[in-house]
Amino acid sequence: MRSNSAWKSPELRIASSRSRDVPYPAALVAFYAVAAVVAIVFAIIIARRLLPRGFEAGTEARISTADAFSIGGLARLHAGSAAGATSPIEGNIVVSYYGTPRTPSMGILGQHTPEEAADLLAQRVARFRELNAGTPVLAALHLVYGVAQPQSDKDGLYVSYVDDHTVRQFIDLARRRGFVLILDLQIGHSTALAEIQKVEQYLEEPDVFVALDPEFALGGPTRPGEAIGSIDASDVNAAQRYLARLSEQYHLPKKMLIVHQFQAEMISNADAIERRDDVDLVIDMDGYGPADIKQVKYLRYGAAPYAPFGGMKIFLAHDTDPLTEQQLLSLRPRPSLFVYQ
Repeated sequence: MRSNSAWKSPELRIASSRSRDVPYPAALVAFYAVAAVVAIVFAIIIARRLLPRGFEAGTEARISTADAFSIGGLARLHAGSAAGATSPIEGNIVVSYYGTPRTPSMGILGQHTPEEAADLLAQRVARFRELNAGTPVLAALHLVYGVAQPQSDKDGLYVSYVDDHTVRQFIDLARRRGFVLILDLQIGHSTALAEIQKVEQYLEEPDVFVALDPEFALGGPTRPGEAIGSIDASDVNAAQRYLARLSEQYHLPKKMLIVHQFQAEMISNADAIERRDDVDLVIDMDGYGPADIKQVKYLRYGAAPYAPFGGMKIFLAHDTDPLTEQQLLSLRPRPSLFVYQ
């Protein structure tokens, strides 16, 4: 630190203030004014060139932080087959941790703080990467957004929803950790398409995807939990068309649509499901039980002809002998999605 005595040095001089203002030449003032105008014009031109097409005022196209900086899991997305699209699952493996906050019975995300769950997921993904060198492994937080209820709400849908603040927290967490986010919808007395439309504001983000749970899709007097519900192939097709339009409108990567299934009746007329190049449809074998039975059911649903991609859910608390990472990777055809609950 400099000694205070330095400030007493006789060599230190302070310039005295000017006794009067000296005017700038008129030519110099004009030069600076013209330079400022030119700089503003160039800034506008450059900004318009950098913005994506459709972002100009008066359009509905948007750009997110993830679009601009390639944050979150998007950097690992594999080029898809559709022109100009990218895919979270084609050529990749997706490993997700499932649940909803403050509800331990529903899965891992309710048994730990979000940061703790993210740490555990990162450890799981690391094990998959060690065993499956050469194939990218993408981590996903699988948040149950619409939770089926045994009692009717004010809209008569038998569904409660996670608040916006919590969803935004999970989007931010996923991006900080290099993950993606899946929003799961337990449909209740609503419809698949209506429930997906409720999360459109989140699906406009490039790293947010959606899952449907037909188990809780019921109508009439039957309440969720009283019977196993179902959706029709027409519901799946409507959801796919909606997601494809969304991707096109907002210049997004292909959306992943996951549909859970553990009984044939959960998807009626399944053979009528459309195979599309602009949506990644995953049929996730969702039941729990002994490993040998689960492998048979995976072949029946996750590897069905109507399933472009297959998934397997692992119930850490309910499967009698949960399949190991090595066993899961040995399944043929190999699942593209592993959901841990």
